[in-house]
Amino acid sequence: MIVPNDVSEESEFFKEDRDVNIVDLGRDDISVSLAPGKIILWFGRQASESIIREVIFGISSIDSSVNHEQEIICDFKNIAEYENMGYVLTSYARTKGGYRVIFNIPFSKKFALAHFVISIFNQLREKDVRKTLHWNGSPDKIILIYNKLKKIDGWKIKRIEFKDKEESVLK
Repeated sequence: MIVPNDVSEESEFFKEDRDVNIVDLGRDDISVSLAPGKIILWFGRQASESIIREVIFGISSIDSSVNHEQEIICDFKNIAEYENMGYVLTSYARTKGGYRVIFNIPFSKKFALAHFVISIFNQLREKDVRKTLHWNGSPDKIILIYNKLKKIDGWKIKRIEFKDKEESVLK
């Protein structure tokens, strides 16, 4: 078993000659699932804005090439407002209720991330929020993200899945 507060033991665990498939980190109100190609974030309704900010900006500080594709239904005139927030317009089309707009939220733009955090927090008023981020993850980046996020109170490794088998680390 890995002792969550011992970085050297965790690093050795990751360095075994096994390919990491998925690493699940978090606590009761937040879950971060890291896999090559994507990061899945889950925020429970009890997550605070400051914790959301810590997770989003923590990931950004390790890998600013991470991005999120966000779909929004809005009036045509509001598209420019999102672009002014740092969102990058990918496509748009007229739909019922306005325009269906797809933006890319680059984790290299802190201003865009600040608005992304606020949008997640506002969505939590209605229900839990799940977001998929895209990245070129590696075991080394996974370790760096864990080491960054483990400073959050109650943070732990929940599960590590290798390509050959799965190991539950903590209950």
